[in-house]
This record gives sequence, structure tokens and C-alpha cells, in this order.
Amino acid sequence: MLLDRLDQEKGLKMDIKSFSMAFFDNSIDNSRFAPGVTPLTLACEKDLYEIVEMLMKKGHMITTPHKISCACLECSNGRKYDLLKFSLSRINTYKGIASRAYLSIASEDAMLRAFKLSREIKRLSRKEPEFKPEYLSLEDLCQEFAVELLGMCRNQSEVTAVLNDCGDDSDEEELDNQAFEEGIPNLARLRLAVHHNQKRFVAHPICQQVLSSIWSGKLSGWRGSNTIWKLFIACAIFFTMPFLCLIYWLAPKSKVGKILKIPVIKFLLHSASYLWFLVFLLVESLIMERRHDIYEGRHQAIWQNSLHMIWVAGFLWHECKEVWIEGLRSYFLDWWNFLDIVTISMYLASFSLRILVSVKGQLTCNDDPNSDICYYYTKAERPDWNTEDPQFIAEVLFAVTSMLSFTRLAYILPAHETLGTLQISIGKMIDDMIR
Repeated sequence: MLLDRLDQEKGLKMDIKSFSMAFFDNSIDNSRFAPGVTPLTLACEKDLYEIVEMLMKKGHMITTPHKISCACLECSNGRKYDLLKFSLSRINTYKGIASRAYLSIASEDAMLRAFKLSREIKRLSRKEPEFKPEYLSLEDLCQEFAVELLGMCRNQSEVTAVLNDCGDDSDEEELDNQAFEEGIPNLARLRLAVHHNQKRFVAHPICQQVLSSIWSGKLSGWRGSNTIWKLFIACAIFFTMPFLCLIYWLAPKSKVGKILKIPVIKFLLHSASYLWFLVFLLVESLIMERRHDIYEGRHQAIWQNSLHMIWVAGFLWHECKEVWIEGLRSYFLDWWNFLDIVTISMYLASFSLRILVSVKGQLTCNDDPNSDICYYYTKAERPDWNTEDPQFIAEVLFAVTSMLSFTRLAYILPAHETLGTLQISIGKMIDDMIR
């Protein structure tokens, strides 16, 4: 009856006024409602679904506030007129937008909207630190709403429908194009939750159960087996890794090939390959240390301490594939990828400089065997080399990169529940110490 009476009066309803008109209206300053509170935002905040639906059918709506950095005339005048009122109006508007009632009724995809709104409010909390607790409570509300929606799934088919759903959002379409191996679900919605930093959604038992089932694949006994048996399998894969890779290369669709495609086995193979790479690095370093008389000059052949470059070429190909599949933007969101790029670049630079020394020595000696340049690049002793000699630079790059390669071992730790959390704790402690 009240809404019908308002329609008959043909007057400007407070709720559908523009932000500026409501903001500069002094008549509402004596109201018991805070700035920015309208009938619709209040109904949303109280989660009164029927009233929210009724108001929206009558044309009421909540306009999303402009960005904090917005310099338009409306925002500039609002700040100058009353800064506190301006900030409170923004917060109260977001209280309505972040409510369960508004997300449920006003959004076609409530879960996706909750993801985006959570990230948006998180950014606002950093830009307006004075009202950080209020913004963080709203962000927590958005995360909780998405988690509750997921918790309403009653069976596996509903879980699959939710986690693999790909809406009209451009981010989701981009994620949908990142195809996994055949037989592995796309999990576009779950990856979107990771992208929007929805930790509680990802940590939900339903998500974790889906991930665990994909991780162990057809090896149903893997999850229930004890640690000793898992270590035995890991050691067996480490020692047989070259043969297993050869089998997969020759017959990828064989029974063994299909087992090697299971994510947990693939992870163990990748880890074993990296450990072999580190073993070769150690062996090369020990040989160089033992045979110092040979390696301190220009007498060694390039291949003698370049076996590790087989792995480096593989790492480079792997990174190129990752960029191609994920896209450049998603690729650089992972800080480990920066370390990978630096490490591979330094290995390639070191190897290129050593080839440069060898090629330059051969070309110079072919032209003039008695020249000083030929002698310098083939027979000169280390004390006679220039400070900026390419071999010096190559050795320094190799030494630094070898050290970085061992730090990359840390990427294996998150596979273990205890070690992974410890690694995160240590990382945050180091971050605080640096600050």
C-alpha cells in the first residue's frame, strides 16, 4: 500500500534518486538512518528477501559507488561538502550490495558476483584504511555467502555442475580455454576462486574432496596408504624415471602410459627429474673441483660440463608451454615463475658465453694462428685474462644459478600438509624480517 501511494504521488522517491541528489539533501541529516541508507539497502542489510524483491520490481536499485580515486564533479563536490558523510554513504551502499538478499536476487550468477565483490571490497579496505574493519567484515560476508552456496550441494553431480560451470564472464572464458589432460574436469569455477583469492571457498571440504580424487586418479589406494609405502613408490620412480619417460614417449596410450598421466605420478616424475638435475649439477661441480688443473684454463670441451643443459632446455620448453596455456597475465601472478625465468635465463647466458669463447678462439686461430687474440682465447692462463672475460662471467652466472636451482626445491614442499604450511609461515616471517 505504501509503495502504491508513492507511485500515485509521482514524486521523486528517495531510493531511486541519484547519488548526488540524496547526498546533498539536508532534510535527511536529522533522520535516524545513516547517510547512504535507503529502503532497499536497509532491506538488503536485514536480509528481508520479500521486501527486496518487491522494491526491485518497483524499479528501486542500488547504484555502485564510483572508485575512490574518481575525480568526477559529483565525487569532488561530495568530498568537499562533507567527507565523513561521503565515506559513510559509500560503506552503507556496499552493505546493501554485499548482502545475501541483494546478491541472490540482483545477480544472475550470485557466486561469481560474490567472488568479484569480495576482491573489490578488499581493495577498498587498503585504499580507505580508516574504515578497514567495516570493509573487511563485508568482504568476509561475501566469502561466507559463496561458501554457503557451495555447501548447499547435495550430491556429486551438483558439485561437478558448480565447480565446472563457465559463465559469460571474460575471466571464466579465459580459464575455460586452459584445457587439462583428457579425463580431468575443467574446474573453471574453482580456478576462478583461486584467481580471486577465495581461500575459504577453496578450503571447503567439497572442493578438497574433488581435488583429492583428481590428484590420485585411478589409484584409489593411494590416499589410504601409509607414508612408508608412498616413500617406497617415490624412490622407485626416482631410480626408474628415465625408463618410465622412455615408455611414455614411445607408447603414451599404453597401460603404463595412462598410469603415468595420473597427476600424483606425474608430480613424482617431475620431482624425480628435478632431483636428477640437481644430482648432475653436484657431480659437475665436484668434477670441476677435483680436476681444477683442467677446468681453470681453456682446455676443456663444452660438453664436459654441460649435461645439465639438457634439463635446462626441457625447463625452457615447459615454461613456454605454460605461458601458451595460461596466458602471460596468469603466468606472472605466480612469483615462482619469476624465479624460473631468471634461473633459465642465467643458465642460457652462461652457456652462450662459453660457446662464444670457444667459437671466437676457433675462428681467430683459423684466420691467424700466431695472433695474440688466438693465444688469449686458447692458451692464455687464468691470471692473464681480462676482468670482463666472458668465461669469468659465465662461471659467476653458473655459480649463482646453481644456488638458485637448489632453492627451487621448495616447490615440492606444498604437496605435504605439514611442510607446506611451515613453508608459508617461514615465507611470511622472512617477509616481515625484510620489512
